[in-house]
Amino acid sequence: MNDQIIPKVILHEHIEGSITPIMAHQLARKNNISFPDTLCYQPDQYNVKEYKNGRYLYDESKFEEFIKTYDTVSNFLKDPEDYYSITYDFLYRNAKQGLIYCELFLSPYHICTTEVNGEIIWNKERFNQTLFQMDKAIIKVQNDYDITVRYHVIGVRHLGAKVVYDTLRFIQHNHHPFITGFNIAGNEMTGHFDDFKDTHDLAAKLNLKKSYHAGEIDSAESIVQALKHGANRIGHGIRAIENKALICELVDKKITLEIALTSNRILVNELHGDIYQHPIRQLYDQGVRITLNTDDAGIFGTDIEKEYHIAQSIFAFSRLELLDITLCGIQAAFIEESVKSRLTEQVLSCFTSEDKQLLKKFINDKKYHPAIIDRFLEYQKLLLAIPVN
Repeated sequence: MNDQIIPKVILHEHIEGSITPIMAHQLARKNNISFPDTLCYQPDQYNVKEYKNGRYLYDESKFEEFIKTYDTVSNFLKDPEDYYSITYDFLYRNAKQGLIYCELFLSPYHICTTEVNGEIIWNKERFNQTLFQMDKAIIKVQNDYDITVRYHVIGVRHLGAKVVYDTLRFIQHNHHPFITGFNIAGNEMTGHFDDFKDTHDLAAKLNLKKSYHAGEIDSAESIVQALKHGANRIGHGIRAIENKALICELVDKKITLEIALTSNRILVNELHGDIYQHPIRQLYDQGVRITLNTDDAGIFGTDIEKEYHIAQSIFAFSRLELLDITLCGIQAAFIEESVKSRLTEQVLSCFTSEDKQLLKKFINDKKYHPAIIDRFLEYQKLLLAIPVN
């Protein structure tokens, strides 16, 4: 593979889940919070080269244990400045690895609610201050790297339909220009997408694009239901491999799956912890648009370079295919068309002469699914339109 850095895209990262063990320790010390001895492995208990920022300790076979760890780590965040720290830490680390576009998932419930006598209180000022600090972190990273960032609002489904709806109602009255998407996340086995009808309708009214978590823990049918309620993208979605008709629908409608290889290996019981059982290669080869993502980078001990490396080393994705995956991410991004065009041109400018030759070869060979060939033809057309320096 050519050693030139491949531009990378993340469409799926929960900001609280980006907190590494190193950062968690810093937050705990800053906020004078006791750090549980059982939260992380000791340095001699794991491969420190693979987990450069520490490794959390939890039963990887139980989704509930992951959620518990997520909530424990989130509780180290006590003020808006803490969100500045974790946003800068995540974006800077990944921008160094070639990340040019990122969509961060925000949970207003985690950011700005308190419970008083059983009633959830939403703190508008705290939310706005938090996003102000996150914006500052983005700007600081942009001083060193050419990266564009947008936000998604998360509704946590296992907290109930009312909390999910109230989350979006809160955003309706506290808009931010970088909030371009809405997401229903959390435990997929809790609640049915039909239960959130009012939320689906409100998201449409607010012109927020939808990327719903489905087909990770739950079956392929959950993806069918997410699409029925207007999902523009699917968070994870790997269980689509169970349903040939669904795969055809994903291809025909150009629905993109936000795949997170490390996360899926850990959380999807059907993979039995074996990354080689992941269906990413089959999904791609059948024409489904996919992206590579970190999901909860800190909790899973990953970063975007690691995800691209896994795709290349384990699933034999070529450099050209990885560039295609990046471009699929840009095309599926919840961002203005003018920015999409700029980012697309930025990636195309990284095509080497070898990449262009392979592009032509694969178009002529027709070795790929017709949907992939169509994308390759579009890239070829765009490349021809780029002025030669």
